[in-house]
Amino acid sequence: MNKNKKFSIRLTEDEQNRIRTKANGKPMSGYCRALLLNEMSGGSMIATELTDIRRELASVGNNINQIAKRVNSGEYPDISGIPRIINELRDKINKKLSKVR
Repeated sequence: MNKNKKFSIRLTEDEQNRIRTKANGKPMSGYCRALLLNEMSGGSMIATELTDIRRELASVGNNINQIAKRVNSGEYPDISGIPRIINELRDKINKKLSKVR
């Protein structure tokens, strides 16, 4: 694709520094283009994060179903590690959500 159109905006020095920091070393033009075309319209980055969250939650649901099945069949599986796993999952989800907010 031939990028032959120019788009410019005026920023304060603080705004420019904040954008450069968020770009994390990426070229400014590419970073701003991705930000404007993808994220602000609910683009691929947000979709990826939400898909990851959905996958994590589905995993928890599957684990709960497996535990319920074993309990219903008379087994009593060790569930002492579940609070730790739930806390880890909560932290992962919160980290992903912070990228979307």
